[in-house]
Amino acid sequence: MSFDAATFPYVRMYRPAGQPRDVVAEFAEFGALLARRQPFVIVCEPRSDEQGEPTRDERTQVALWKREHRAALKQYVKGMVMIEPDSARRLAAGPFAEYSSRFWGYPVEVVADSEQAHRLAQAWLNQ
Repeated sequence: MSFDAATFPYVRMYRPAGQPRDVVAEFAEFGALLARRQPFVIVCEPRSDEQGEPTRDERTQVALWKREHRAALKQYVKGMVMIEPDSARRLAAGPFAEYSSRFWGYPVEVVADSEQAHRLAQAWLNQ
């Protein structure tokens, strides 16, 4: 995944087409966002079908990074909103969002479009 902070505090998270996953680079970008020491919301575009399951090593790296940055995540990430226009896929993403909320420690919600995503993100930032 890559992060686009051009519209900070709304941070777009996306997977560049055709690029393999680079967990080290992803967390360098995420760490740079946390280093700003300002609240933000992550907005995810629809997931592509080309994404595979993370490897055991990738899951371990994620868990270790999250543990190391737990306090900053809690303080600065106000939530993550996933945009999924397809109603069946949106429904199927519900359990993933619930698990992600517990894992990361911030709310994760799935919405139908960018307008809903922006409203939810703004509500989180206003809290």
